[in-house]
Amino acid sequence: MTRTIQLVALFAAICLLLASCTIGDVTPSAASNQLLAAETPQASALVLTAQPDTTIPYNTVGQNINIMYTVTNTGTAALPGTVIINGATATCPPTTTVGNKNDSLDPAETLGCASAYPLTQADLDKGSVTLIVSATLNGVNSAPVTVTVATIQPKAVSVTAASSPTTYDQVGRELIITYTIKNIGTQNLGPDPFQVTDKLINATPFNCGLTGATLAPGATLTCSAKYIVSQNDMNGAAIISTSTASGGGAGASQPFSLTINKGVVTNPGGGTAVPGNTITYTVKEGEWLWQIARCFGTDPNKLVEANKQLPDPAQIKKGDVITVPNVGSTGKVSDEPCVKLHTVQAGETWISIAQLYNADPVITQMVNDNSLAVGSVIKVPRNSTGGTPVLPSTIGLTSTANPTTYGAAGQQITYTYVIKNTGTTNLGPTQFTVTDKLINPNPINCGAANSSLAPGATLTCQAAYAITQANMNEATITNSATASGSGATSSQSTFTINRASQGITLTITPSVTTYETVGEKIIYKYTIRNTGTTTLGPAQFVVNDNLISATPFNCGVANVTLPANSAVECTAEYVVTQNNLNNLSITNTATASAAGVSPSQPASITVNKKQ
Repeated sequence: MTRTIQLVALFAAICLLLASCTIGDVTPSAASNQLLAAETPQASALVLTAQPDTTIPYNTVGQNINIMYTVTNTGTAALPGTVIINGATATCPPTTTVGNKNDSLDPAETLGCASAYPLTQADLDKGSVTLIVSATLNGVNSAPVTVTVATIQPKAVSVTAASSPTTYDQVGRELIITYTIKNIGTQNLGPDPFQVTDKLINATPFNCGLTGATLAPGATLTCSAKYIVSQNDMNGAAIISTSTASGGGAGASQPFSLTINKGVVTNPGGGTAVPGNTITYTVKEGEWLWQIARCFGTDPNKLVEANKQLPDPAQIKKGDVITVPNVGSTGKVSDEPCVKLHTVQAGETWISIAQLYNADPVITQMVNDNSLAVGSVIKVPRNSTGGTPVLPSTIGLTSTANPTTYGAAGQQITYTYVIKNTGTTNLGPTQFTVTDKLINPNPINCGAANSSLAPGATLTCQAAYAITQANMNEATITNSATASGSGATSSQSTFTINRASQGITLTITPSVTTYETVGEKIIYKYTIRNTGTTTLGPAQFVVNDNLISATPFNCGVANVTLPANSAVECTAEYVVTQNNLNNLSITNTATASAAGVSPSQPASITVNKKQ
């Protein structure tokens, strides 16, 4: 290759003397330049990388997206001058702050720059921010880099749907489609009706949830609709439901598509639920043995006999696996789930709810202790029309903690237990107990020794727990408790508390990005944010910034109370000096602190001299 270059160069020199000659369609000088470029290392080259801060949600107009840029000289020649980021308003320190601190970015040296992009309404509407940036130094440009950061609309919902059963096999088969609407934005939604649009169910949108429902960020609500399989569905391979949701101040969600395939309707516990079969079945939320027997058309007494492994047939719970013998021997095999959990809407009655699920209103009323409060979740025994109610004595337990966070060894947590008679007969007089191994290895007495509970009545008691040093090494504490009394035992109730965290961050925003005269004033705004999970204060927050003052100065009033994710702001004035004009920039680095809180990580900002 070297000999080829020499020959081409010689030939090019001759051509210059003759003022004319070609090599094919390329002049000799161009050909030699191409070969030399392939053989000669690149003297000047810049590489730019960009890293946006994606640790926080971006959801507010004017909120800054902080982006860090790294500019590296990957060539073989030093590049003097000031680094410029094209496509963004960025601050870059002088090259005298990196490497050997000369006035050039030398080969292999790297310089860090920063920018803050303020969100616009258009960014929120679009759902993302895209910047195309490049770096320039001494006339050398880097390759462009694309930076994309997702944004979240303040008010937005999503919807998902699920069918029960998940397949269909005959005309007239009832499909219950359950819709879940979720607040995926950052603001509360409602109070307002939420709606689902699904042309499979209705030509017009229909209400989902309570008329005055509200949804906090991350919260969900559910509703159900019935669909009856037609002959056209049987002629096809699948039924497709496409739904959107809206309401509470949020516009229409992205569509969700649910495909329900034609096929044999099977029992998820194992075995095909066809007459004559014996199957295994996994108990679902709210079910009891008699309703399962009714659901699969089998003799309830035979069902009890087939499940001798159950300590108490009246105390089955979600997740238990049972055997269902001779399905269809006493009646029709119905769709699953055997018990539907239904959220009561305004204006609904026991009869109207029962009709929705082909249920017996008397059984429905009895199994829910005659409580039909709007917004409550009740159990509906599907396809129980004409059945005979046989309901066991049962109790339920709920447990809560106060406070729900902990922050020091020795802190007292008070657990409250509420035992409820969920059956239809009186319980007691007896000593009700709570078993909670977190509190005590032995059962704890709850209430008096001769307590009685009528159907629907409750009994409340409390127990204290002291946080240990071992707990402080854990992120959460979960207690699991059960209640017992009159031969009945509740399902397990769990409650989780979280270890509290404390922390603050500091950001600095100057009133100008450049300066040019002595005496010019720069106003720095300091924003101290509570990034922990507990409220801080009341306390005096301070800023330590040597550019402004040799000693820390107060930020905010003396008794600031700062809830989680809230902030306090203050400003300080700096007057440009002659020394500042002699330099290329002013950089200040500051930290924030308050009594009982660890200081923030240093925050730094640079204001450049106007060129």
